[in-house]
Amino acid sequence: MTVKEKKLGSQIGKLIRTDGVIHGGLIEMARECGKSGCKCNSGEKHVSLYLGLTYKGKTRMVYIPDEWEDRVKEWVRRYKDIREVLEELSEINWS
Repeated sequence: MTVKEKKLGSQIGKLIRTDGVIHGGLIEMARECGKSGCKCNSGEKHVSLYLGLTYKGKTRMVYIPDEWEDRVKEWVRRYKDIREVLEELSEINWS
């Protein structure tokens, strides 16, 4: 194992040992609630964050409450970081 491979492996370990990682895409959706007198009836829709993922051939959408948004965004970012490091390791092994 090269020094580069050891460094990348260590980087993956650090990313995995944190408080969470999740695969999915973040999607902002704008909706109308249907309540009379609400601002959304005049065109100003409510914006919510969802985590989207295809799982076992089916697309799933999970609502992310406001208080979880930062945490879930970090988990998604961390998953992407891990994937990038794995791709780099794979390239080394193809060389």
